[in-house]
Amino acid sequence: MGRQHQKDDAVTVVLAAPVQVNRFISHSGRHATSAGGPLDSLGVSEYGGGIGDAISVVTEFSYLVEAAGVINEHDFVRPAADGSGRAEVGTATDHCGRVMQGSSASSAGQLVEVRILPHRHV
Repeated sequence: MGRQHQKDDAVTVVLAAPVQVNRFISHSGRHATSAGGPLDSLGVSEYGGGIGDAISVVTEFSYLVEAAGVINEHDFVRPAADGSGRAEVGTATDHCGRVMQGSSASSAGQLVEVRILPHRHV
């Protein structure tokens, strides 16, 4: 993958559970899920860590996120329902980002560049 992320801003989050790098992270310091609420996506982890660790979470512009499955260029994405923090295909009314031009995943485990957006769940 020749593309790089374009981070504009990040916040520090103290983890309430172990998390992996390149995953959607919730406001509560865990992997985010599509369930929302306290597990709604705040941004994307720059590092992994364990309970009590403080990590950087990218909240603005773009960052690489691990895919939960096939994701195409320009797809809306949201955190996977399984609680892994990986990206799954969302909709125009339920998403927290959009895959940037030139980025896609043909299978789970690949990284996609996601334009980070405020979570929309209507």
